[in-house]
Amino acid sequence: MSDPVFLGAAAGYLVLASAWSVGLVWWDKRQARLGRRRIRERTLLLSAIVGGFPGGIWAMRRLRHKTVKSSFIWRYALASLAHLSGWAMTLWLAV
Repeated sequence: MSDPVFLGAAAGYLVLASAWSVGLVWWDKRQARLGRRRIRERTLLLSAIVGGFPGGIWAMRRLRHKTVKSSFIWRYALASLAHLSGWAMTLWLAV
């Protein structure tokens, strides 16, 4: 698993997924301020599961969006753990 191509591809994927999550959180915050239709929480959670949780967490804290809603924060943390568990399982099976 120390193949530089694999590591570069994995890092690139995580950067793109995080950028997508940042965009989703920003758009949801913008729509909330304008009183328009919001992004579903399910979509935000899915972005965490596919690997965008670092960017999503950064954006939520930076934009002060959804930081008070504890039920969402817990589900977001579980989605992040699900993603990390998937990587751990992949690495464990590769050895």
